[in-house]
Amino acid sequence: IRIRIEPIKEKIPKHVLKVIEEELEKLVMLESSSSEFTHTYDYLDWLTILPWGNFSDENFDVLRAEKILDNDHYGLSHVICLSGPPGVGKTSIGRAIARALGRKFFRFSVGGLSDVDEIKVCY
Repeated sequence: IRIRIEPIKEKIPKHVLKVIEEELEKLVMLESSSSEFTHTYDYLDWLTILPWGNFSDENFDVLRAEKILDNDHYGLSHVICLSGPPGVGKTSIGRAIARALGRKFFRFSVGGLSDVDEIKVCY
């Protein structure tokens, strides 16, 4: 993990590097057969594959965004939470929002995850 961090270190925000160092220190202390070791390793692995320093051009033209969203999903005036079974349009709405904002869309599935530690956010 340290080898993978080195080439991208200058692109990673300082507060994230601090979290990575703390997690690496914790990893060294854990038994490799423990579930916490696996969670910590997976978290560090995820942090090292994020595209640090790569940004999308932003487009905050609200009228353009509204036109794209209405074109892709006519009749949805308010969206608070995207929830539901497969096939109801959650992903396509997310894709349309990304397109409207000029952002890249990344889909990842959390189906089957039961441990909240598997989904961490680094602030």
